[in-house]
Amino acid sequence: MKLAEISSKRPIAILMLLAAIVFLGFISFQHLKLDLLPQIEYPYAVVLTTYMGAGAEEVEELVTFPLEEYISSTPGVRRFTSMSMDSVSFILVEFEWNVKTADAVGRLSRYVELASRELPEGAKPIVVEFDPSLLPVYAFSTEEDYEEVVSKIRRLPDVASVEVMGEPKKIVEIVLDHEKIKKFDVDPSLIETILSGNLVYPFGYVKDSEGNIYSVSVDGRFENLDDLKNTIVGFRGVKYQSLLRGEIPKLLIPVRLKNIAEVKIAEESVQGEVRVNGKKASLIAIYKRSGANTVKTVREIKKILSNSKIDYIEAMNQAYYTERAIDNLLKNLFYGFIAAFAVVLIFLKDFISTLVTSFSIPLSLTVTFVFLYAFGINLDTLTLGGLIMALGMLVDNSIVVFENIYRHRSLGKSIPDAAREGTGEVWLAILASTLTTVSVFLPIVFFTGFVVRLFKYFALAFVFALSSSLFVSTVIVPAGTRWIKPRRGKLTERLQKSYRKALEWCMNRKGLVLAVAFTLVIVSAVFLLSKPMGFLPSFQTNLVVIDVKLPPQSSYERTSEAVQKIEEYLNEHRSTYNITSFYSEVGITSEYSQIMGRGQNEARIMVNLGGSRKEFAKNRERLKEAIASLKIPDAKIEVLEQSQQLYEVLGYPITVEIRGEDLSLIQEKAEEIFERLKNLPEVEKIQIRNSYEKSVVHVRIDRNKSLMNGVVAGQVFLDLQTYMLGKNIGTLKTSEGTLPIVLKKAETLSLEDLPRTPLEGLKGEVPLGAIATVTQKTVPSVIDHSDGERVIYVDLVSIEGAIGDVSKEVEEVLSGMNLSGVKVDISGQKEFMDEAFAELRSVVYMAIALVYMILAAQFESFVLPFVIFLTVPFAIVGVAFAVLVNGYSLNVPVLVGLLTLSGTVVNNAIVMLTRIEQIRKEKDLMESVLEGAQSRLRPILMTTFTTIVALLPTALSQGEGAEIESPISWVVIFGLLISMLFTLFVIPVIYTLMRKKIKV
Repeated sequence: MKLAEISSKRPIAILMLLAAIVFLGFISFQHLKLDLLPQIEYPYAVVLTTYMGAGAEEVEELVTFPLEEYISSTPGVRRFTSMSMDSVSFILVEFEWNVKTADAVGRLSRYVELASRELPEGAKPIVVEFDPSLLPVYAFSTEEDYEEVVSKIRRLPDVASVEVMGEPKKIVEIVLDHEKIKKFDVDPSLIETILSGNLVYPFGYVKDSEGNIYSVSVDGRFENLDDLKNTIVGFRGVKYQSLLRGEIPKLLIPVRLKNIAEVKIAEESVQGEVRVNGKKASLIAIYKRSGANTVKTVREIKKILSNSKIDYIEAMNQAYYTERAIDNLLKNLFYGFIAAFAVVLIFLKDFISTLVTSFSIPLSLTVTFVFLYAFGINLDTLTLGGLIMALGMLVDNSIVVFENIYRHRSLGKSIPDAAREGTGEVWLAILASTLTTVSVFLPIVFFTGFVVRLFKYFALAFVFALSSSLFVSTVIVPAGTRWIKPRRGKLTERLQKSYRKALEWCMNRKGLVLAVAFTLVIVSAVFLLSKPMGFLPSFQTNLVVIDVKLPPQSSYERTSEAVQKIEEYLNEHRSTYNITSFYSEVGITSEYSQIMGRGQNEARIMVNLGGSRKEFAKNRERLKEAIASLKIPDAKIEVLEQSQQLYEVLGYPITVEIRGEDLSLIQEKAEEIFERLKNLPEVEKIQIRNSYEKSVVHVRIDRNKSLMNGVVAGQVFLDLQTYMLGKNIGTLKTSEGTLPIVLKKAETLSLEDLPRTPLEGLKGEVPLGAIATVTQKTVPSVIDHSDGERVIYVDLVSIEGAIGDVSKEVEEVLSGMNLSGVKVDISGQKEFMDEAFAELRSVVYMAIALVYMILAAQFESFVLPFVIFLTVPFAIVGVAFAVLVNGYSLNVPVLVGLLTLSGTVVNNAIVMLTRIEQIRKEKDLMESVLEGAQSRLRPILMTTFTTIVALLPTALSQGEGAEIESPISWVVIFGLLISMLFTLFVIPVIYTLMRKKIKV
């Protein structure tokens, strides 16, 4: 090969090329972003609408149904689900995974804007693109002044927003005193009219004599708090209607606001609270921009905090686990390189030769970093997993090239001749082996599912690394062979002789060898098909999430009392579980809690555990059991790991959807299904979602009575709204900043007071009970929809790795039930699992076709590739051993490992049969097979064992980030090992039989 000859003749040029590669690689590595998982677009959006004062049924009818009608006709929408609650409509829209989320959200916003015209006044929907960055990347609490620190953090380029949670907002509160209003004989409607003038009205433009244009506005705003208090809000004995008719008495006695109301700066009524380590606190939550790097953002935040010298408690740090996971995988990468180096040294028995060959690993990785940076790919657990998977294979091409150059040097040839001929002989073989390995991942680009999107970056890192190794082996390695001396170890010669004898034995007992081989393949395939189907293993982080839910009518105070009991337990047992800190969000505390539709009856406690991964894994399980066993009246407690928060995105492992029009019927069927499924052996947890009902107060207006009393129905709504919620009448500049002004007609309004509530009518004051009936009734707290239909969900959490088996059992149970009148579907993570398995199967089929085409092109044969392909089913035996030994389910990492094997195990057969075909031109079939297989024993052993030992640190790792990579590594290790044995002893037998029968 000419390139190899030039490389061996121009060492200085190659050295400069190496320097350039190392320099570019170092710069690229420094600029790679660190993250836990690849940055992928989540095709979700939330349509959130508030309609204050409306119950769940009214929200469903007046808000959710009209919105769903338009959403269902929006292009690119895959499905949508909704929750109608008191005052809130929450719709989660899932788009097709192959559409650009920003474009889809834009289209959805236009359709929602059209729908908003049909909504009642005051119901204004907002569309928010759902992104994991809606969760804060960092949160801290401090008792010191934090304004300056927060200001600096806000200015960071990667920070989207900073939210101070748990600090009550200040308002200017005006509470009207009903008795004083009667005493001063002031018309209440006049009070509201006058106070509502706290606005600036633009009126247009005027010109002066010189033609200059000036804008005109009328400013009716209050100047300060005293100005507001002294505002005249009416006159004694004068009605608003009299003023409108021009009936103005000669003597007007003004009444000021301070005479009939309490005006003060107050805290807004509390709907939620934040506590850190059980104490009420202000929590500063920082949100990153979409696409920003988590680790970099958190490092910049912590730098500001450390420079500020303030005392603070770290409540949440999303970068903590990411940094530990990345560090662990980088260590595995380094240990893998050392292990591979040791294997090559054992075989070559020469340090310089080993250094030349093994140098291809760091050099190939350096080139890969350049590719990753150029394509904008982060350094995360999956890209590092791809690099680790390729690690041992990076030296394979170099070993094959080195071995052949070594062989030619042993024959006494010059360095340039040995480099040219040695590289030239194996060039097509290593190109084919690299292409077959790389091509198995190429079909991934044609699929857009969630799992395939994640593993696309694993595949790209793997492909970049293998492609780089091809360049290094043909350009750099030949230059390094000038420093090696021909040497052959006696151990290798003895090993080759022993192998030849064993192979001769197999060639003489072809029937027995094939029978044993195919029996093992069939038994392994049957075993794998009998294993339960799983999805993705969960990331074992140091964060435990405790969700607390009380009955819907529970106040924030009642929820807070329930949470305090859990907080007391956590504080009492901090050392027991190595709890570093925890914080609680009780009720509605943030924009995220509002977007997720949480109410005052819900709370979330985030518990951070310290220690090593092994320690906090143990403590996490103990803590989960302890919290779950706490007896708190009416409280539903759910303990999750951080990774299980994906339930909010991907759904529960298995969800049974019961849909229909009759809410009572689907509730009845849901309870029946719950009873039938709750005793399934592999179900860890089962629940009917949003099963609470609650009592509400229903005010039914009698239109005839209201008209007879001079009260308009619409006025009843406005009056009650002012009594219960308050009315915003603009803003006021105060010493504490610009604050909203809220007008209230009473400090509190009890259920008993409601019928006596005074309303303003044309004939004077009228109690509510005189024109309306006040009753209590029970209604659903939440009404769920799926694709526009009413639905009740039964959620199941299976033991890990049993989603497939449990879903089959669920289907069997449902098939034997009478479910007339309702429609039943199974969804949740099972949908994503089915989609992932279907796409990965398609990837495997396409990969096999690509590999076959590459092999057929290389060997100019349609039949010989089939011989090589038999190494793939032989690898299944190794996969079965990996699954058996480690107790894996048949999950996504196992399938990815099998996909990796399908492009890798063929390489040894390619190298062997290429050499056999070369010898066959000069010798008979049997001798060609024996000599060709024998000559390729050492490179086959070296390439296989370098890959295996390079993967061992990751396979054995118990550290962060190994949840996905470890199963893949074990599958590849066992698959390569077993496949190597089949390649050495079975493939020559099959090749000989096919050569005799068919001209290949």
